[in-house]
Amino acid sequence: MKIRTEVRGGNKVAQALRRIQSRVMARRRVLVGIPSGAGVYEDGVPIAVIAAVQEFGSADGRIPERSFLRVPLRRNQDNIKKAFRVLSARVVRDEITAFQMLDQIGARAAGYCKEAIETGIPPANAPSTIKRKGSATPLIDRGILKEAITHIVED
Repeated sequence: MKIRTEVRGGNKVAQALRRIQSRVMARRRVLVGIPSGAGVYEDGVPIAVIAAVQEFGSADGRIPERSFLRVPLRRNQDNIKKAFRVLSARVVRDEITAFQMLDQIGARAAGYCKEAIETGIPPANAPSTIKRKGSATPLIDRGILKEAITHIVED
């Protein structure tokens, strides 16, 4: 048995495939965290510096590691992958752009990080910190760090 095929509108099909490929394969990425230009605290220390110390702990060991970025993103990686699958299908169907897809994924990822801070990140605050802050919840004083968490879509 011999199968015969016929393609009509070859140029239009090829153009459509190129458009889909360019939307899906665009060299973009989404970054989640606290950008270097996020601002400074009242004492002049950049928010990004405090964020790094909290995320990784201080070199002298006095401030413990409290990962508000890496751990929540790892915990939610299945949710992020699922969103990517759903949204990338919408890109292919030309319902949204690749930029919009990454923007939505970045917003969700930043939300996971903020949520982690709200629910509390171990280890618990030291008694002296609780007394000074008036709160036992780590990483929350006035919410400056949490509100600085954002996402950026890079081309």
